[in-house]
Amino acid sequence: MIEINLFIILGTTIICLLVFILVIYFFQKKGYELLEEKIKNNKILDEADSESREKRISELINPIAQELKNLQNNVHTIEKHRLESYGRLSEQVEILANGTRLLEQALRSPTTRGKWGEIQLQRVLELAGMSEHIDFNTQKGLDDSSIRPDAIIRLPGNRSLAIDSKAPLNSYIEATEAKTEKEKNKFLEKHAKNIKQTAKLLGQKDYQKSLNENFDFVIMFIPGDHFFSAAIKLDPEIFESALKNKVLICTPTTLIALLKGVSYNWQQEKLAKNVEELALHSRELQNRVLKFFEYMEGIKKGLEIASDHYNKVIGSIENRVIPQIKKMSKLGAMDDKNIQKTPHKAKLNIRDKKNS
Repeated sequence: MIEINLFIILGTTIICLLVFILVIYFFQKKGYELLEEKIKNNKILDEADSESREKRISELINPIAQELKNLQNNVHTIEKHRLESYGRLSEQVEILANGTRLLEQALRSPTTRGKWGEIQLQRVLELAGMSEHIDFNTQKGLDDSSIRPDAIIRLPGNRSLAIDSKAPLNSYIEATEAKTEKEKNKFLEKHAKNIKQTAKLLGQKDYQKSLNENFDFVIMFIPGDHFFSAAIKLDPEIFESALKNKVLICTPTTLIALLKGVSYNWQQEKLAKNVEELALHSRELQNRVLKFFEYMEGIKKGLEIASDHYNKVIGSIENRVIPQIKKMSKLGAMDDKNIQKTPHKAKLNIRDKKNS
């Protein structure tokens, strides 16, 4: 009996174990299936998310790639233009170098230098706003035909300025071609001496006696600021020495400033004349207005007299003519007319001059 019970207990235990194992197996299988499905879903989601990320990244990268491509094309275009511009610049530099050499050769001729200085002076006068034959007269002949300034500037107050263009540049050109600093300074010292001597000779021409107008000094025009600055560095007394000879040395920059002052003085002179003429016209207008008032006063008196005579006539018609017409109409001597519209006395209202 005991064995049977043990066998039953053992069998029951085995069956419970089998059932438990089966339950665990089914749960694990279900868990594996759920895990596989979850992994599969996650894989699908990862693939979709990866495609979405790739699409977003592509949308961000494509414009940058396009801009980089455009930038590369622009760089190529700029480089192409740079090479073309560099080639043209080289040609222009070569042309400028040839022109400079030709200019240096031309400036060695005194005649060519003088003509070039006159052209520079003409440009400066035009740049300063002066007008031909109004504010200056170029190459105007004087009483002595041997004395002929390049320009005569008229000033307010019947005064004038004589301008002579001078270009003593032989030593300066030689200084630019010097191979050593010592040789260069030697030529520049000679250049300063030439300018100083030219200013002295210009002062001895005595334009003051040859010109009919009044003026205080002669302007010596040097057609280049660097020409004068190179000389005054070695001889600072050039300017003062020229002033002692009544010669004012000017370069294009200083001459423009001087002529601008002259132009401003002409404007002030014109303004003063306009104010004077305005005062004359104002006085004339005042006289004419007062005369007009006199005429208006005569017209007023005439109107008052005419109005008085008119009112007297109307009074005579009302007191003498109309009553007689009415009596004659009543006696049947004439058609009975109802006289209603008769002239009235005038009421002339002329403003008194004192109240106007």
